[in-house]
Amino acid sequence: MNLEELIAAVEETEGALDRVSEAAAVKDQIEALGDELLDHFVKEAREQGCSWTQIGEALGVTRQAAQQRHRGLIARLVEGLTGGLFKRFTPRARAAVVAAEAAARERNHEWVGTEHLLIGLVANEDGNVAESTLARLGVDRPSIVQAVDELVGPGTEPVTGHIPFTPRAKKTLELALREALRLGHNYIGCEHIVLALARVDKGVAACILTEDGVTYKVLDRTVRAVLDEGAT
Repeated sequence: MNLEELIAAVEETEGALDRVSEAAAVKDQIEALGDELLDHFVKEAREQGCSWTQIGEALGVTRQAAQQRHRGLIARLVEGLTGGLFKRFTPRARAAVVAAEAAARERNHEWVGTEHLLIGLVANEDGNVAESTLARLGVDRPSIVQAVDELVGPGTEPVTGHIPFTPRAKKTLELALREALRLGHNYIGCEHIVLALARVDKGVAACILTEDGVTYKVLDRTVRAVLDEGAT
């Protein structure tokens, strides 16, 4: 897409400030896509026997810098949560994204999907609005893990290095920003991620939630109730 097309896409969002937020999100998406593009060809070069020194020379950096740069998109996103879209994520939302990557790795999955994001939302002991909401609706961590493992079997080989988001997982993170804006929040929390998961059609997480009778409307109503009661 060229600049004019990007501007036209952002202008579909109503409100000047909402357009600023949407433009920031688009910028982050483009940067993340660029990271994945470069990672793809660095990985290809390594598979063809190129050394880190050679890759560093191609990138115009040192061997060590090339290795550090290729630690994986998830790691860089976590390290870069102070800027762009991820600056809006609360500490618990950041922890959920990290836990999602861990859930994928534990299952030898070569991707981070909506199912892993759903596990990530209930993985940390300190709790969050999403976990409280799901618990109120009768959905807890054991049932989520069981459903994921029944629907998506484990991989056969340990996964190392970069684990990419699936398109639906990426869409979830984009929609989480929109959910935050819709609710008038200036941050992105676990509650926004769980609402976004329910909106991603044909995602494994949405299928699990629907099977448990948890629709987007039910989630929205319950999230609002939990927030009104002062849950953290």
